[in-house]
Amino acid sequence: MVRVITIMDDVYNELHSLKKSRGMSFSQAIRFLLKERRESSRGLIDLAGSIEDRDINRSAMERIRKDYNRVRG
Repeated sequence: MVRVITIMDDVYNELHSLKKSRGMSFSQAIRFLLKERRESSRGLIDLAGSIEDRDINRSAMERIRKDYNRVRG
């Protein structure tokens, strides 16, 4: 099945550049990017729990927490 989508010119240019450099169709380029995204997010999940307690910088964590709460409101 074929679908028509509308994308911004800058996105088209990047997608066209990717497909041309790899000899892909537009569908293959989009599929490639989606697969890459799935794999990279899977990698983060695999890392969950891999940091040992002694390696955590508590003061940095507290600064991050405060900044997050400040931005969040």
